[in-house]
Amino acid sequence: MRRLKSFLCVLSACALVMSLSGCGGDSSTQSGDEVVWIMAHTVTEDIALHKAFVQVAENIKEATDGKFVIEIYPNSLMGGNREVLEGMQFDTFQMTMPNVGMLGGYSDQISVLELPYLIEDVTNFEDADAVYNSDILQPIYDDLADAGFLWLGSWYQGNRHLTTTKTPVHTPADMKGLKIRTMESQYHMAHFNALGANAIPLAFSEVFTALQQGAIDGQENPYCNIYTQAIYEVQGYIIETAHIFDIIPVLVSKAAYDKLPEEYQQLLSEEIANMTMEQWQMAMDDDNACKDKIIETGKCEIIELTTEERQAFRDAAQPVYDDYTAEHGSELLDAILAAQE
Repeated sequence: MRRLKSFLCVLSACALVMSLSGCGGDSSTQSGDEVVWIMAHTVTEDIALHKAFVQVAENIKEATDGKFVIEIYPNSLMGGNREVLEGMQFDTFQMTMPNVGMLGGYSDQISVLELPYLIEDVTNFEDADAVYNSDILQPIYDDLADAGFLWLGSWYQGNRHLTTTKTPVHTPADMKGLKIRTMESQYHMAHFNALGANAIPLAFSEVFTALQQGAIDGQENPYCNIYTQAIYEVQGYIIETAHIFDIIPVLVSKAAYDKLPEEYQQLLSEEIANMTMEQWQMAMDDDNACKDKIIETGKCEIIELTTEERQAFRDAAQPVYDDYTAEHGSELLDAILAAQE
């Protein structure tokens, strides 16, 4: 049933795209050097990910005198992450920005990026830069290329933090028995289960209501999601665990990319690369602004963990690392950790 529903969503998106573009099954249009692409993603227009890509698209349009245009459809207008990714394999869409948790079906190795506390120091970008803007992740890029996706940039959605309704959390022991919403990801769920909580996978669209009704005791997200989705309205505490440096890949359909003129390929790659660190700073600035707005409401107490307290959470999550290495080996994980030393 899920496959059928997903397939129907893709067909619906294809029909919408064809009505917008007036073209056949391939939604991109390319006549000589003139190219029109579709970037479809799920975040809202006020998030740094979207705002940064708007700038990339404008730069590309200007540099090519309007001959290479990327039309952006945010906020799940073309479907959810799964539908867009499947559409990219049909060249219905040419670009997207999914959470890495959506890519496990295309790369076994990408799950390393979902390990908690993988980035040692989240107070600046040095450790994350050494990992995500290097060739360390080439095995993941190769897996995705085999599936028809090119990873052109590592963008950033902020650090993921824990929130709870009634429980102030300072140690892993404080987590015991709490029902915590997570994404439907093996290692996200294993992380909170290892802390003594009960991980509850749930669609993000259902989180607010579940918190409001007491069906779950907490959740985890970056500050901007906590603010823009009003999660702070139904939570008593935000605990700055920063357990995930929430990287978001900028993906391109390999089939579409291969059809581009070489100068357009280079321009696209360069614009995304040049925007990367600026986008990271935009995301951090937005997160800080959202945190300040939450503080102003007085509705949540923010618990800023000490270095020692955060390390205690990292130590408690060790079984998740053990499970990962037992399943995938330690080579890629070791390279990621070594890059941060």
